[in-house]
Amino acid sequence: MKLNRNNTNVCPTAKHNLSIINTTDRPYLSWLASGVKKAEGRVNSPKYRSMQIGDTVSFCDRKTGYYVYGKIKFKHEYMLFEDMLKTEGVSNMLPFLKDHELAEGIAIYNAFPGASRVHKFGCVAIGITTFKSNASPIFTIF
Repeated sequence: MKLNRNNTNVCPTAKHNLSIINTTDRPYLSWLASGVKKAEGRVNSPKYRSMQIGDTVSFCDRKTGYYVYGKIKFKHEYMLFEDMLKTEGVSNMLPFLKDHELAEGIAIYNAFPGASRVHKFGCVAIGITTFKSNASPIFTIF
């Protein structure tokens, strides 16, 4: 594993290298690595439209160097976050919520940077098969 000048882990290079917000109370990387989070939701801009099933992908928290590296196992496209969350399941996308908490899930997705672009591009649920991760393990789920 390469280290950067701050001696933190550097994310593995993949065909698609994506940043992800990862916090102690919402450890999205750990949830992806363990399979608790079944898919990562994004605005379906041209960058995400170009992704194909089988492509390698790296999700990286650039502040800490934590990452999940794997391959895309599915890509489901939707017009709205609401459609995505209803179909994929709120708890599969946001493990700290229950499936009946749809309004809260929509609000969370709408709060992410660039979320307003969903009206132009739609959104996508990206499922991955994890090959490698250095994300902290999960001990409890809400």
